[in-house]
Amino acid sequence: MMQAQTPPLAPLLIPARLRQPGSPEPTRVTPPQIHHADAHVVLGNARLVTLYDQASWSEGPTWWERERTLVWSDIVGRRVLGWRDDGAVDVLLDATPFINGNAVLPNGTMVHCEHGRRAISRSDGKGVATPIASVAEGSRLNAPNDLIVAPDGAIWFSDPTFGLENPRQGVPGHSESGRTAICRIGNDGMVRRMIDMAQPNGLAFSPDQRTLYASQTPEHGEGEVAIYAFDWDGTTLSNRRRFATVAEGVPDGFTVDRRGWLWSSSAKGVEIFDPAGTHLATVPTPETCSNCTFDNRETRLFVTGGAHLWMLSLT
Repeated sequence: MMQAQTPPLAPLLIPARLRQPGSPEPTRVTPPQIHHADAHVVLGNARLVTLYDQASWSEGPTWWERERTLVWSDIVGRRVLGWRDDGAVDVLLDATPFINGNAVLPNGTMVHCEHGRRAISRSDGKGVATPIASVAEGSRLNAPNDLIVAPDGAIWFSDPTFGLENPRQGVPGHSESGRTAICRIGNDGMVRRMIDMAQPNGLAFSPDQRTLYASQTPEHGEGEVAIYAFDWDGTTLSNRRRFATVAEGVPDGFTVDRRGWLWSSSAKGVEIFDPAGTHLATVPTPETCSNCTFDNRETRLFVTGGAHLWMLSLT
């Protein structure tokens, strides 16, 4: 259960600067491959650029509007990084317990998925993060992976066991619950396992909040690798159905725009699907893409993969 009163945040610290302000670098990659006419308007002139290329394994991008900063995790490097609008890159959190997913609460505070402490934590993006939830229904979480914040303030997160199995991205351990599930921290502070999946990963809601998308990415044949859709009525998840698959790699992380298009990672780059699951386009990336997110105006798509943070400016 999440505590009613959390400890105070650590004192704010001056971040370490990794890149000085400056322009992005051109990326040598083929232009977007458009498979459907609807995608021409958005992607016709879009080109990928490189914002940073010195991370170990980039994941968990989120846009922090209050700071005009793109926040993402270098999981293996154990840092949370921030790309500023002027091109600078700063270390926001250092020596992290293998933070993966990041999201921003309505009040501007950030929340994080921690593999190492098997917890959801919060921070102001400076200093250290404070755990706020590590137990669900009487047993420890596995290794929270990705998370989103719903309009009602609830925190949804995936809880696979990847962070317990890969010492480069977590602390070896075992699952106390024996379950890998999608979890929710409600406004009552309770952490509930909403539905089981075989190694759940990325999460996103449809614009009307009636559909939750979740990817399933098992590594040992426990189930199909795919993005699934669930109906959400404010109380329960139901009507599980396969929404889409990617041709190469896995749908590790993804985001949904105001049109209802889902932009998913893959081994080829970013794959774009409409609400019916029709494949609209592919945005190639120089190496495997891990995740993506938009800024608040949805004029820029930020993409993570390997050592890199890329950006795609959209019409």
